[in-house]
Amino acid sequence: MSMEERRGEARVRQRLTVLFRALDGQRIGRALTKDIGADGVCLITEGVLEPGTQMELEVRFPDREQPITLAAEVVWSKLLDQPAKSYETPTAETGLKFVRIDPRDRSFIVQYVMLNTSPL
Repeated sequence: MSMEERRGEARVRQRLTVLFRALDGQRIGRALTKDIGADGVCLITEGVLEPGTQMELEVRFPDREQPITLAAEVVWSKLLDQPAKSYETPTAETGLKFVRIDPRDRSFIVQYVMLNTSPL
């Protein structure tokens, strides 16, 4: 069963800017989304994030002045490739589930996904 089948929700592949902060204060950064849906997001991050890490995300959408701020939890994180140079940070894909989001913001994301999903 693929990740999409287990997830059970529509996602859209979009590159959105996300600012994130681990609630334990250990990590702050910027990432791009690989895809996003009403209940979660896949981020391209520098380095692997520990599953279970609680995060605060600020997601910026085009045509929306204010970003959406929400709480999320890292579900999984895996390296995409090893850097060519030893001093470079490896790139990872990180899946997060939303644990606290304003219902209006969730509705916005659902609408955004519907409007940006191409029919098969």
